[in-house]
Amino acid sequence: MTNNRQDFVGLILLAIFAYLASMLTRAFQRSIENSYMAAYNPAVQELKLNYTISDAFLKGGDKHHDILLGKLQDPRVWEDCFEKGEGWWDGKSEPKNIFEEISREIWKDRPEFHSDEVAGFEYWCNTMITKTKQSLPWHIDKDEEDYNQNNKLVTPVMGAVFYGFKHDNTFDGGLLQLVDADIYDDPLQFESVRKHEVVEIKPNFNRMIIFNATKWHKVTNVRPVAGNIGGARYAFAVNANSKKPIRLSDGKHKSKW
Repeated sequence: MTNNRQDFVGLILLAIFAYLASMLTRAFQRSIENSYMAAYNPAVQELKLNYTISDAFLKGGDKHHDILLGKLQDPRVWEDCFEKGEGWWDGKSEPKNIFEEISREIWKDRPEFHSDEVAGFEYWCNTMITKTKQSLPWHIDKDEEDYNQNNKLVTPVMGAVFYGFKHDNTFDGGLLQLVDADIYDDPLQFESVRKHEVVEIKPNFNRMIIFNATKWHKVTNVRPVAGNIGGARYAFAVNANSKKPIRLSDGKHKSKW
């Protein structure tokens, strides 16, 4: 009789343990599912990448903004910027060219502009010719010289890009792609198993984007639209940096700005 009772109690305990194990397994699965859903929710991606899109950034009707946008419709302004390469604005002195003026417009109301962490703003222009189907591969913004010479990874505090030229549908593609991944992640995965994580942003006229430039990003290839033999995609980039890049501060490379 005693053995039968012990066997009965043992069966009850076994059933209780099985039930608890089942509940824990279900709770774990729900946790995994919720984490997966959150990771690829656009709102969560936006938070992780810390990006914001501002359309009609330079306001029509604002005299100063109208003048800036008018000047930016001359392709020579962009090509000259591209040829000059990187420039540096300390954020304190008066802007000495149109792109430093735009840098001020981009950052003046941002916390980075008033942060002791930021030493200044590095800026440059990208020109991508449509007939050659140019693109910009996956990369992370960093001080290239410091990385190559000293193996030090110095990245910006925050990045920004501005599209101030009216391209008037002269090309397809040229999308800015962002992904929540750092330098230790494999960018080849963003074209395959992690492709669903990639955020794509069109280079619309007068659009400004603030984003975390320490994460992988790229520009897809630009292609001429049917009936258009050529053209170019113009973009202005400006990063808030914690230090001036070596190339602009070592005295060996004289800035063209």
